[in-house]
Amino acid sequence: MKRITILCGQGSKSYGERLTYLQMVEVLKDKDVKAYFPVTFREAVKSVISSDGVIFAGRRVVERTDPLDVLSVALEFGKPIFFFGVSLGEMRKEGLKRFSTILMSSLVKGFLTDPSSTRWAKFWAGKRIKMGTDISHVYLLNHLERGKSKFAVFAPRFNGSLRKYKELRWLPALDARIIVTSPEDSRAAVDVSENLKTDDVVVVSRLEDIMEIISNAKFVISERFHVSLTAESFGVPFIHVGRRAMRYFGNKFERNFSQPDEVEMALSFSKITDEIPPYYTEFNEKVKKKFEEMLKSLNDFFMRL
Repeated sequence: MKRITILCGQGSKSYGERLTYLQMVEVLKDKDVKAYFPVTFREAVKSVISSDGVIFAGRRVVERTDPLDVLSVALEFGKPIFFFGVSLGEMRKEGLKRFSTILMSSLVKGFLTDPSSTRWAKFWAGKRIKMGTDISHVYLLNHLERGKSKFAVFAPRFNGSLRKYKELRWLPALDARIIVTSPEDSRAAVDVSENLKTDDVVVVSRLEDIMEIISNAKFVISERFHVSLTAESFGVPFIHVGRRAMRYFGNKFERNFSQPDEVEMALSFSKITDEIPPYYTEFNEKVKKKFEEMLKSLNDFFMRL
């Protein structure tokens, strides 16, 4: 039985990384491999050394650990690495430089999550890298649910704009739920709750609660990628504040995105409707097909170890 080190955000308190981890666990259920999920850098290095290969999915390895450090160790020991839906996320210039060095190794192959990142990665890795999808998106689609349109949902970011707006006058009078996807967003959630003119404001942070809340939302206004992704997966109208996430969603979702400006947000909000746009369904079908391609390549990776 092959031994595999899995790097997919295990141990992270981030909503998105928890989704990634849960989907990775589901993928490995029927695989004839021994999977290791290290939760510290020291454990990760020890696991990599004794493994036959490494799988990296999502945006980070474990909390407070740079995934590039672990991948560099894997290459030093000649371990094959498979990218199973890797997002470059908010990787800075120095990180991209290190990542390009990793991509040049013939031991690296797999899938990134968006077209622009994939084009960049192919410059260094060629045909060894393809465009796939975010496996957290697949987890959401596999756990699809839609409740009643009860309330407004907000997902502020600790350094975002939502917490700055004292009165969102263009919003309809609805009870509100505020989502905390990461501990660092807690203060921003309190600020938003104080600014909303409603008597019923609830702050939630558990993964199951977040999914249930979004499934029952009338609309979502989010500064967090995975909250917007959950809304899209569940067929809930949403506005994402900021443009970076459009790299994954694509231009058809233009009306769902707003600049971090209250006037721009109001204009974007006026364009959304209760009906599920056809591009939601088209996008999700494309994701499912990409994931099937990723699974076939993953099985091939296991066979070649």
